[in-house]
Parts: sequence; C-alpha cells; structure tokens
Amino acid sequence: MSTKRIRALERGLVVIETLSQSRSLSLAQLRAKTGLDNATLLRILATLIDRGWVRQLIVEKKYELSHSLEKILGADSTGHPMAEIAEPILLKLKDNQLGLPSDLCAIMGDGQFEIVESTRQKGPLAQDRTGLGLRPSLFLSAHGRIILASMPPAQRTNHVNAFLNRARKNDISWYQRGFLKDELAIAQKQGYAIREKDYWEPPFDGTSSVGAIAVIIQNEQGIHGSLSLLWLEAQHELKDILQAGLLDRLNEAATQIATGLSRNNISAP
Repeated sequence: MSTKRIRALERGLVVIETLSQSRSLSLAQLRAKTGLDNATLLRILATLIDRGWVRQLIVEKKYELSHSLEKILGADSTGHPMAEIAEPILLKLKDNQLGLPSDLCAIMGDGQFEIVESTRQKGPLAQDRTGLGLRPSLFLSAHGRIILASMPPAQRTNHVNAFLNRARKNDISWYQRGFLKDELAIAQKQGYAIREKDYWEPPFDGTSSVGAIAVIIQNEQGIHGSLSLLWLEAQHELKDILQAGLLDRLNEAATQIATGLSRNNISAP
C-alpha cells in the first residue's frame, strides 16, 4: 500500500530547493520557477520566515535562505550571516534625523569586498545605482579604505595585490600615483573613511553624486567588513553628518553587529 504524500510539505520543500539554487529571488521569480501561485508562496514563505529558515531582504524584498541552514545545504546556498545579524540594527540606524540609509559590506575573499545588505530606498540613492552584490573599489570606496586601513600590513598587501589583478584602469592609475598610503593614514587617524569624490560617477540625468562615510566591523576574531552611511552631496556635506552625531551612531551599530557575530560564533574571513 502506497503512503499518502503531504502536498503542503512538498510545496515548501520545492521553495527551499529553489532558493538554494539562487542567492535570492523575488516573489515573481519564485512563482516562475516553482509554478506556485502568489497566495501559496506567501503562506509558505511566512511559515519559513517564522521558523528562521528564510529571510526577506530589507529593500529589495527578495527572499533568501537563512544562514542557519548552511550546515544542511552548504554555504553557497544561504545568505551572508552578517546580513542576517545586522538586519534589525540597520533598520534602527535608518531611523536618524537626516534619514540617511546605510550599506553593509563584507569581506568575501582576497581583494573582494561585497555589499550584502542595504537600507537604500527608491530615488537617487536606490538599489539600481549600486545593488546588492556590488564589489566596491578597495581604493576609492569608503568601505575599501576603512577595511584596508584597519588591517595588519601583511593582510592588507594580500588584498591589494589580489584586487590589482582585476581592478579597473582608474583604480590602477590612482594606486600607481601613490595616493593609497596617505588615504589609509587619514582613515586610521580619524577612525572612519570617506569615498572618493565622484566615485561611481553620477548619471547623465543630473542627479547629485553620492557621499559616504564608513567604519569598521571588527571583533576579537578579526575584521568582518564595514558599515556606511550615504547622502546626496547636493543636500548634505560630511560636516552635517558629523555635527548630527551620526558617526557615533554608525560606530554603535558597527559594534552591535560585531558583538552579534561573536555571539553567533561567526568566524572572520
């Protein structure tokens, strides 16, 4: 006698398997890949979120498997653990007097730093200008500068050499002109870094260029990445951010993320 199958469980497993094959998927993408309707998918996803198996990205609203499933499905199938830990902290940080959004950057490998979560909303600072998965310049971005500035010399050299092997021409030219040493010294002294002016040049529609300040995310295990605040340079200057006390809030948020990484025994890369 054949055993009756549980249709609801089967559908849930299909969703998990589909998510395991992609970094993150929208509801429409899940519908196309699974053949399930929106109502069914939303019920399944809500259940999986309640169980801690799935999380929804803050701005993009896509779905990805939680880091807790890494031991079952493998590291490449789940979201980055720092993004999962940082989510409530980033949402709280977004609630500041200037309403500035933030980007969370993780070290993914030698010479590879990647934006793994963000609170940018629609408009000039929206995700279509950066996007999750962006790997910022180690030399010109606020993220790259503060991470390199915080590293021991030997570790920094490894990252710089790896990045130079695949860097764009303007990154290589900037490095060859000898600017890196001075920029890192400034970041070390200040405890934060800012992005190069007109890095990721503004679009042709006249939208203002973007400014950014980043601080390190580091604990007793090492450096995990960095956290930034961003603004339109037509609306704010760095002094506005400092006078508003947002550097302190940024550092507080970075410390909370680092503490969460320690509490969850997440190793530094």
